[in-house]
Amino acid sequence: MLLCLLLMGCSSIEDDHEVTERVNVGDRVPSFSVEMVKDGERIMFSTSHLTGETVIVFFNTTCPDCQRDLPKLNQYYLKHKADEGFQMVAISRAEDEDAVAVYWKDNGLQIPYSAQNDRRIYELFASSIIPRIYFVSAQGIVTRVFIEKFDEID
Repeated sequence: MLLCLLLMGCSSIEDDHEVTERVNVGDRVPSFSVEMVKDGERIMFSTSHLTGETVIVFFNTTCPDCQRDLPKLNQYYLKHKADEGFQMVAISRAEDEDAVAVYWKDNGLQIPYSAQNDRRIYELFASSIIPRIYFVSAQGIVTRVFIEKFDEID
């Protein structure tokens, strides 16, 4: 069973076997707002206020694929955080604030994050499989999508 979960890209047992993709390249990003932690402060992130390239990451800290990709995504964030208008937010899929905060601290991650106890935001994008990384233009159009594996592209 564990092997099946790993092969399914950190999808969970209650997920349907068929993945429903709700957001693809060329689509408008769904409208949502979340509170996120950035540099120790709580601020709001909203897709209605995109300022430049925006990267939205869905993860869970117990997911092996996410554990592999979060350090790469952190490096991407550090490389681009000073770029004009650049934004990034990592949104947990059904994981609480305490677990995410501890994982971030233990792994030295600096990506702004939003811990979500449920799948409400995640399900705007897909039915299963993480990590999911969406690159969105300032106009709100999805320009790139990475599922299960992040390969940096500049």
